[in-house]
Amino acid sequence: MGRTLLVDGSNLLFWRGQQPDVGTVCLVVAALRAKGFSPVVYFDHSVTRLTAVEALPVSLGLPLDALHIAARGTPADPLLLAHADGERLQIVSRDRFRQWVRAFPRLRGDWLVTGRIEKGGRVSLSKKLKRPPI
Repeated sequence: MGRTLLVDGSNLLFWRGQQPDVGTVCLVVAALRAKGFSPVVYFDHSVTRLTAVEALPVSLGLPLDALHIAARGTPADPLLLAHADGERLQIVSRDRFRQWVRAFPRLRGDWLVTGRIEKGGRVSLSKKLKRPPI
């Protein structure tokens, strides 16, 4: 098992365009796993309109405990940020979480890993990604 990284699944849904695409999250999770990381994915409840919840762990190739879907009416951001803050974990997202900075002041610096999906479906992540221990 590799170093844990948190994934803002709701943000990654839009990395390839204006329409949400669960396949984008699958690409990023697969890329992280290939690099030796153990991703833990957080989604807003709205993901249930895109896909069956039961299908997500299989689609993402994750165990059930590595997938978190916020309750209806509750944003996933504070759950994700509390997890990151409590365990000092990095988050893969393009969101800057500006509205949450006051609530989570320690989450500054190298905690955010940004990225994009390039042509051909290749995942490109920022250089701030910390390598898992050998």
